[in-house]
Amino acid sequence: MKEDSLLTMAEATAWIANDAELLTILTIIQTWQLPDCWLVAGSIRNFLWDKLSDSPVQHASNDVDVAFFDPELSYDNSEALAKTLAARQPGYHWEIKNQAHMHTHNFPDELPYRNTLEAVSRYPETCTALACRLADDGTVQLKAMWGLKDLANFQVRPTPHFAQNPEYLAVYKRRVAGKNWQQNWPQLTIYY
Repeated sequence: MKEDSLLTMAEATAWIANDAELLTILTIIQTWQLPDCWLVAGSIRNFLWDKLSDSPVQHASNDVDVAFFDPELSYDNSEALAKTLAARQPGYHWEIKNQAHMHTHNFPDELPYRNTLEAVSRYPETCTALACRLADDGTVQLKAMWGLKDLANFQVRPTPHFAQNPEYLAVYKRRVAGKNWQQNWPQLTIYY
């Protein structure tokens, strides 16, 4: 683990840009040409935790979380598209979701998201609210919606969206309890 427990965006972006497997995944995603499309969540979080803890990176065993935003595509058509795209690259465990429909995933009365990054900012944990993609010039773009401090310090906390009331916090607690992240990263501190 880094002694100062800090991780800069430049350092995290460089780690991603220098990882051949992640670049392959990002290139595949870019070829799909989905609107407002990003590699998100655990795909990036787990990679960074592995790097910070000097553990072997385990791309193939993780879900590859992909988020895009297309309000014109129905939920059923979004799911069918996700299956088609995943079948083209069977070497990965793809989780491809149209964020135009994901606002009701945890709470039926949630307001629709306006774009992918707004959806990512409302993921349950601050350390999971991450997105990256390849820019048109081939450089890696990384967004940490709540910063990298919690991730770098191996701290799992609810995002403000999930800390807003007991109902949302209960969903966060159930999700975190079921993940068993401390099995891979025993240095994690989980805040409830």
